[in-house]
Amino acid sequence: MRRPIGWVDRDCAEGRREVRVSFHADSLRWQFLPRGETKWRDDLAPSPDNWRELEDKLLELKQRGHLFDREIALVRKLRNESGEAERQEA
Repeated sequence: MRRPIGWVDRDCAEGRREVRVSFHADSLRWQFLPRGETKWRDDLAPSPDNWRELEDKLLELKQRGHLFDREIALVRKLRNESGEAERQEA
């Protein structure tokens, strides 16, 4: 397991929140820490912008030699399965 990838989502409708994504075998674990809370939540769904941000961050890591193609392929596969890609084209 690699170190989680994280960032701050300032465009969330509920307000600013921290986002953390961990890779576990062939799955992703999304966790969110809304402003003012102390416990990470994994019951929230990632937004289309969150999917794009994750893919951008993975491509940056790949360019620097810190990532394998397997993680990028997994993100693209799960993104398509979630239906996010179809919503984006519409």
